[in-house]
Amino acid sequence: MRKRWRAWTNVMSIVVMLAAGGGQVCAKEQSDQPARVSRSGIPAKIAFTRENNLWLLDARLPGAKPQQVEKDGLAQIVGWSANGEWLLFMKYKGSDTYSAPGFLWAVKADGSGAFQVDDRPIMDQPKWSPADLKIAYFVQTGSTEDPKSSFVIKEIKHNQADVVHTAKEVDFVDFSWMPDGKQLLVSTAAAKDRAMTLVVRDLTGKTVSTYPIAAPPNVEEGIYAWAARAMAISPDGAHVGYYLQYNSASLSADGVPIGLFDMSHPDKKPVELGTGLIHPQWLRWSPDGKQLAFIDGTDRMATYNKHLKLADPSGKVVSASPQDSVDTMPTWTTAAPYSLFFTRGKGTEYHYDPQKVMVPGQRIWRQEAGAPAKQVTQGTVQTADYFPSPSPDGKQLLFVRADRAQKGSLILAAQGKETEILSDVIGDIGYYGSYLPPWISVYWVSEPTAASLSK
Repeated sequence: MRKRWRAWTNVMSIVVMLAAGGGQVCAKEQSDQPARVSRSGIPAKIAFTRENNLWLLDARLPGAKPQQVEKDGLAQIVGWSANGEWLLFMKYKGSDTYSAPGFLWAVKADGSGAFQVDDRPIMDQPKWSPADLKIAYFVQTGSTEDPKSSFVIKEIKHNQADVVHTAKEVDFVDFSWMPDGKQLLVSTAAAKDRAMTLVVRDLTGKTVSTYPIAAPPNVEEGIYAWAARAMAISPDGAHVGYYLQYNSASLSADGVPIGLFDMSHPDKKPVELGTGLIHPQWLRWSPDGKQLAFIDGTDRMATYNKHLKLADPSGKVVSASPQDSVDTMPTWTTAAPYSLFFTRGKGTEYHYDPQKVMVPGQRIWRQEAGAPAKQVTQGTVQTADYFPSPSPDGKQLLFVRADRAQKGSLILAAQGKETEILSDVIGDIGYYGSYLPPWISVYWVSEPTAASLSK
């Protein structure tokens, strides 16, 4: 792997690679303008990538065309704000995400008002507040040879990002927003005579509560559990799922323990749920907090030995994933009764051919409460489906159908019919076929406009 420009430390590098993907190498065979194939209105705002660039489409408007946000450098989608008014994206001044620094940008949903949130290189993945327009992230303040980090919280106001809090000295490895958006959960690293902890802090950096989740390691052994990463917090703020990263990047790349800790009963030890790759998108709570969906399986390749499993808050795990399948991208509906969409295909040895899909015949499935999972998309073995983006009630589903490793179309599945919405959606296969970061990001609008209902 090429050395990433914004590498922090050796033990951090694996998470950065997982988040950044494999770098863009796409042949420019398509026309300059992506085509909107179907002009039917859909109550959704859609961000997507094509030939390294970011595009936006207000699909509510039947006559609307995709709008290009920027033309220079390489763009990767971070995601929509909680209210769908703003989209965050990373921008790289180069042809890939390893040899050049990445900078954080924001753009309005209509494609206007794009601005750079911070003029310093970004480390790791920026994260929206679940409640408002605050953004939290690490920036690189040292040199390439001696990288250091600062932690920043900003809030978008009046079309600019105002500083809420800055910590020039960072004493934690990772963070996640608490569900109310008023506090953060941070993880501190284990070291000689120092326990690994989870710490709740307010937005000024003041500690509210501390939870040791492992005893100090025996560092003389060489390899040990180092820190909790990519923490997924239940909607009630009581439980947290996380990946337990080792102090070895190469060992962590092939899978780490997945833990579950009950912060409402801190005297109880964490439960080990399984083993998986450090992908935040593969560890997700249901909106009612009754189930944590995760992808279990070792080996850094994302094309085989990956299985969907579900854990309840007590740590009881169930799974009906066939042994020869590969499951990824668990995504919950946001309206009750909650159901889970995910990708499933037949496990395939990792082999990259730009003219072929990575997991032939992979489709999107749906798991509803009390029922077996069912396949919900249809296609040929020459294609593979990715990025399930269900409407709140699950009655509509947007997804990408790839016909090559790095090229596909945006499809809408609804009422038993599949309709092509956009052609030539292009992205990267990600870290060993993880297809992360995503090629698309969908914000479903709860109240369709009159235009979206017209045909």
